[in-house]
Amino acid sequence: MNRRRFLSSTMLGGAALVGFAGTARAFNMQTCNTAAQGDTACGELQDHYRLHKQMLADLKRKLDAQGLTPEQEQVILAKAVCPICGMPLIG
Repeated sequence: MNRRRFLSSTMLGGAALVGFAGTARAFNMQTCNTAAQGDTACGELQDHYRLHKQMLADLKRKLDAQGLTPEQEQVILAKAVCPICGMPLIG
């Protein structure tokens, strides 16, 4: 097989995939309905926000027990990130 034949067959295969694929569902934006029971993604998002709040409350409680100044606590809280998603705990 020569290069020209390989490239033309690859291009035709890619064009066929684009023609049959339709819309990419991964890029569709949908709003979460918090009342929806069967919406797994929205439920997981709400659970994750709840987990962030719980981690932040636990961290504040631990920092209060150490007797740090309010400025020191704020520096630590500002640097705190979620170990699961890597997002800051303070939004």
